[in-house]
Amino acid sequence: MYIIASDATIVSRAAGRVLIAGTEASLDEIRAIVATLTEKARGQVFIEVPSAEHVDPIATPECVTVTWLPRDARSGDMGSGLACAPGQAVGRAVRAWVGEMSTGDAEIDGDAVCVWVGRDVPNDFATV
Repeated sequence: MYIIASDATIVSRAAGRVLIAGTEASLDEIRAIVATLTEKARGQVFIEVPSAEHVDPIATPECVTVTWLPRDARSGDMGSGLACAPGQAVGRAVRAWVGEMSTGDAEIDGDAVCVWVGRDVPNDFATV
């Protein structure tokens, strides 16, 4: 089960796993949300940035992983030859994470995942 969070308070109170995602446009919000997590938090943070030069490490609880996604090191749609558009890499990363971490069976999946996604991620992302 997924709980869609609209603000940091909901994420900080999450009893299960967390999934936080956005681009450089929401980096300040992501940092603020991560700062509210308890040491018992576990989950994933995806941050898409223009290039590796924009990576600026974030301190997280021990069981929360941050993955930086530099756009200039990724392609757009497969086979298109296009560059990665803003929000595209983070959308793919979240879809892949959800696919790996969820079976669709609440008994097998265990606790709920609290999800916060930056407004800068394209609307088609909601299909996850």
